[in-house]
Amino acid sequence: MPVFNTPAGESAQAARLDRRRFLALGGALAATGLLAACGDSDSGNDSGKDGSAKDAASSGPWTFTDDRGKKIKLPKRPERIVAQSHPAAALWDFGIQPVGIFGPQKTPDGDPSPQIGNIDLSKTTSVGTAFGEFQMEKLISLKPDLIVTIAYGPMIWYIPEEVIKKVEAVAPIAVIQLMGVAVPDAVKRFGELAAALGADPESAEIKKAKADFEAAAAAVTKAAKAKKGLSVAVVSGTKENFFVADPSFHGDVKYFQQLGLDIVKPAKPDAGFEALSWEEAGRYKADLILEDSRPEGGLTHKQMDAYPTWKGSPAVKAGQVTDWQTETPFTYQRFTKVLNDLAAAVEKARVDVV
Repeated sequence: MPVFNTPAGESAQAARLDRRRFLALGGALAATGLLAACGDSDSGNDSGKDGSAKDAASSGPWTFTDDRGKKIKLPKRPERIVAQSHPAAALWDFGIQPVGIFGPQKTPDGDPSPQIGNIDLSKTTSVGTAFGEFQMEKLISLKPDLIVTIAYGPMIWYIPEEVIKKVEAVAPIAVIQLMGVAVPDAVKRFGELAAALGADPESAEIKKAKADFEAAAAAVTKAAKAKKGLSVAVVSGTKENFFVADPSFHGDVKYFQQLGLDIVKPAKPDAGFEALSWEEAGRYKADLILEDSRPEGGLTHKQMDAYPTWKGSPAVKAGQVTDWQTETPFTYQRFTKVLNDLAAAVEKARVDVV
């Protein structure tokens, strides 16, 4: 889910900037209309409530209201898009290829980051990889019409307040909210933006991808029903702390819950997690554990074995630990594997280990 899915690594840097602000918006998001696209009814190329363009031509006025409620107005439909890794991957799978990308792109060993999904990095230009890093000259040289990123609560991802005005001076920024947004709702929203940018979300390729995604989701539900009573904890670990994820914050975990899994909910979450000392790591017991699988920033399964409270937990002793694929972009194509892997893990798990 790159993404603010874990407090370790790059995400920790962002979390330290303002953890409390994530909570300030929590309940307000559901009470507002920020997750619906809208526009002026008299616009010749208007993004309607479903995000689709009434006029397929790229000429003529273009408007889009992002998830901050900010209406973006341009003289014509944007063609040159620069996007953060997660929305770039989502737009790519809908057929919109950004000319530029910022945010994580490669792992420390040089492999493509899971966060960039199916993007061919040779066909786009990097304007920065670290949080808040923008190579402004390169960004300007790309002549973007629109910049796209995501948000977790009020925090605009990878564009901190100290640089946002400089970036907005180059092109307007469209923000898609992901905090507490379940996977299919987030994919739908990316599809709305992609449609407004000229993509066809009803193409044969997208329909097949959606059907595969829905089949994988059905497999999770079937597995969950067959393992009634199976408890599942979603966790991450650093040398300092053990973190238990709050399903109401993380769109992927929220969706797993919607599909029928009994997800452990921590009693005192803060910005998506309850942080525990390693001595307290056994507080929440579960039959199956999904553990942060990111290649950098957190501890691996093997490293966590050094902590007795982890190694002695029922799920670990039973060998029922699988990956929490936190950095997967929310697209039909990429998330199908996540769901199929989860269904397989649930099918294999025993219910009686706690």
